[in-house]
Amino acid sequence: MPLTIFAAINVGSSDVELKIYEISGRNKIRELDQVHSIVELGSDTYSKGVIGYDLVNELCLVLERFKLKMEEYRVMSYIAYGTSALREAGNRDLILDQIKTRTGLKVKVISNAEQSLLIIKSVTHRLDNFEQLINEGALVLALGAGSLQLSLFEAGVFIFSQNILLGALRIREILSVLENKSADFVSIMEDYISNEIGALKKIQLKRKKIKHIIVVGEEFSSIIDYVNAAKNKEFLTTLQFNKIYHKLLKSTPAEISKKYGIPYEMATLIIPSSIVYKQIIDETTAETLWEPRAGLCDGMAINYSESERNSCRGYLYDKDIISVARNIAGKYESDENHINNVASFALNIFDGIKKLSGLGIRQRLLLQIAAILHDCGGYINTVNSVISTYYIVKETEIIGLSDEEREIVAKTILFHGKDTTNIYQFNKGTMNHDDYMIMIKLSGILGIANGMDRSHKQKIKKIRITIKGDEMKISADTIYDITLEQDMVHSKSALFEEIYGIKPVLRQKRKI
Repeated sequence: MPLTIFAAINVGSSDVELKIYEISGRNKIRELDQVHSIVELGSDTYSKGVIGYDLVNELCLVLERFKLKMEEYRVMSYIAYGTSALREAGNRDLILDQIKTRTGLKVKVISNAEQSLLIIKSVTHRLDNFEQLINEGALVLALGAGSLQLSLFEAGVFIFSQNILLGALRIREILSVLENKSADFVSIMEDYISNEIGALKKIQLKRKKIKHIIVVGEEFSSIIDYVNAAKNKEFLTTLQFNKIYHKLLKSTPAEISKKYGIPYEMATLIIPSSIVYKQIIDETTAETLWEPRAGLCDGMAINYSESERNSCRGYLYDKDIISVARNIAGKYESDENHINNVASFALNIFDGIKKLSGLGIRQRLLLQIAAILHDCGGYINTVNSVISTYYIVKETEIIGLSDEEREIVAKTILFHGKDTTNIYQFNKGTMNHDDYMIMIKLSGILGIANGMDRSHKQKIKKIRITIKGDEMKISADTIYDITLEQDMVHSKSALFEEIYGIKPVLRQKRKI
């Protein structure tokens, strides 16, 4: 890949950041410049639900300066993302239009799951010992202005990711009316934070082997840079943090700002952030807290570099997104043998018809996730399990998938057993045409794949796909009676044939 000057813009909840990078050769990324400006969009979003004109005007002025900086470096490509403050603002679309009109910059609002993936990509890039940490058990704690994201790795495997609307600025804004009404405002914050993360502590963190916590966030960077007496810039032991914590809680934001040289706006977020860190630490067996100096902009640069080279490096890519899906399926006690069988069949069919489908590698991943998750709803309702599954998937964050992709997966599951009449009468709702077509194509494949294990007895272990004329022959290598499976494939063949122009036929090839 030739040398590229790339810019990443993060329109965050408490500040706006621009980083400029030089990207060359095998994903070599060098930071050239970084500027940021405090614009507390979240102060309006979290207290009023909309962002006022004054803050929008301030934001546009900052972005205009960023654009000049980008021109100075002759930036060749850029990405600008908005996070929770824009995501939750009732007037989001108006703000995005104002930014485009006034600055010419196009800002895309991303989901929590997309944001989390980019942050973890940046962590893997910044921490040389990341593989060692996750093998020993590590929790990535990304605390922003608007939300808290926790991602757990055990024995090198990604286990789960959970988002909570518990950012430092959000806490400050929600509780600000109580600050002058109590002599012990810290206790109020502790009670509020404890309640918000209570269920997570009991269910997700219980009995987890966590030796390290990797903390992403400006507040922790400030603590380790200015408050840490040991002056270690890479990590704190939990003992060191506890000493710092008790010192901070005895100080006001003004005192913290003056004593440690921290901007006052940042100092107001230090205490609520520290309480979050402390409560998470107390629920784990963590020994160290690592500061990776990572952030969203770094993740954006890594993602851009990978997409331009059509390559992936590091951790938390397709295999880890699949790992998350499998953990979700396990949570709802899905039949593991069945979902593995269906996923294998679905991918075999996908690969066998890829020249006809017009689908790519990303859609293959969505199909695999749909196959893994399609059985979850039986945990709630065995009669209308597919509808229950749809709502489970729709409401469950799957790190690495956008909201639109999660909707494709959910509706692929919802319609995979339907006939052509039902799916054509379906109101696309918020789905655009391209996503709708992907969903229909994946539904056709999943329906056939699921039909081949209708008995949940894995009578068929291996299949071979061949296409001749207008027929897709599925050769099943098995000694078992598969009359039921053949009938199910036949009953679901109409949608598949309508989509792809070929009729699926399941035929038995007996073992000798």
